[in-house]
Amino acid sequence: MIILSCDHAGFDYKNKIKNYLIKLNYEVSDMGPTKYESDDDYPDFVHPACKKMSDKDIGIFVCGSGIGANVVANRYHHIRAVNAVNTEMARLARKDEDANVLCLGARLISYQCALSIIKTFLKSRFEGGRHVRRINKI
Repeated sequence: MIILSCDHAGFDYKNKIKNYLIKLNYEVSDMGPTKYESDDDYPDFVHPACKKMSDKDIGIFVCGSGIGANVVANRYHHIRAVNAVNTEMARLARKDEDANVLCLGARLISYQCALSIIKTFLKSRFEGGRHVRRINKI
């Protein structure tokens, strides 16, 4: 399952991403918000999304810069989140860190760029090997 979350700055991207993923037959859980509120706060939506995630889920969280959502997500021991601004960061996060949450900054990247990053994140796989040792040290 793909768990989605955002704040007001990421609201439009999240809804477009949701529709895109559904068209590709992904199972999606939208943790909100469900309506645009100009003064909402990303922790109010990212915390419940993180709590819902199992070891098999992927999260995609969108806020203005991606930074706030990333900070909140990485407070959870079962989450390794990355704030990717390009496809190479997304690929390496999955390959080396076995990242399971992708944070995006709607004010920093275009929607087309966000889609490219998402596609890369979803198709990339954890390499294992020496990276397991490193992850275990976290």
